[in-house]
Amino acid sequence: MIHQEIALENIANPESNLESKSISFVGRKLYEAFIKGYTSKQWEMDPKLLPADIISRIPIRYNFNSRYFSDSHEGLPAHGYTYLVNKILDRPNISHHLETDFFDVRHLIGNGTLVVYSGPIDRYFNYKYGLLNWRTLDFDIKVENTPDFQGNSVINYAEVEYPFTRIHEFKHLHPERTYKTSQTVLAYEYSRIATINDEPYYPVNSKADRSILKKYRQLAEKEVNTIFGGRLGSYQYLDMHMAIASAFSKYEGQIKGRLQSED
Repeated sequence: MIHQEIALENIANPESNLESKSISFVGRKLYEAFIKGYTSKQWEMDPKLLPADIISRIPIRYNFNSRYFSDSHEGLPAHGYTYLVNKILDRPNISHHLETDFFDVRHLIGNGTLVVYSGPIDRYFNYKYGLLNWRTLDFDIKVENTPDFQGNSVINYAEVEYPFTRIHEFKHLHPERTYKTSQTVLAYEYSRIATINDEPYYPVNSKADRSILKKYRQLAEKEVNTIFGGRLGSYQYLDMHMAIASAFSKYEGQIKGRLQSED
């Protein structure tokens, strides 16, 4: 049925934009029910103007597998990411400084010092070619007097009449834990365009953004003592496992040999 509906659309180039790609995946009815409204809220743009690769991250299945990812193993650090990072930093040869802007101390870094920069790539070059566009998120935290509000960690609200895009219920992220409480904590998520003072979350990655990014990456290649990484430094959408894998890859390919030679 869906395949017949998709064939009737006669989409010549599914990769031209998000809407065409989505319809080529699931047909127009499911696209309009589950994707169009949510995407319009998430990006505040017509899906026809968004790149197709945004929707390519979403798995399309024709079975009853409800998992978002297809990885062999899924999970979170047992004690959370904050605990994990604190344990990594708890080493005598590591010092860290909170509430410190890189650009306020940049002049103190000696010439030839290797820097791993994970901030916005356009800011590193003082926005020479203009701003790259990002989406940011606002969270409205609420406590409900019920042990279970929605039965899942995240539920998306695709309808445009809801101003938020999804509701998070954190206790469901850890089904292995026993919660002895009659209350639950929720976070209502709202998406909007990021200003220069906001925390950037998702790269918009429009055609204009990609043109600007190309220029910044050309400048980055000339920075022999700076490695650009993370979502902000690479201007890429990265899930947590992808960010970690990228960090290991950069260490093996760009950092390890240099540290060994300096020893």
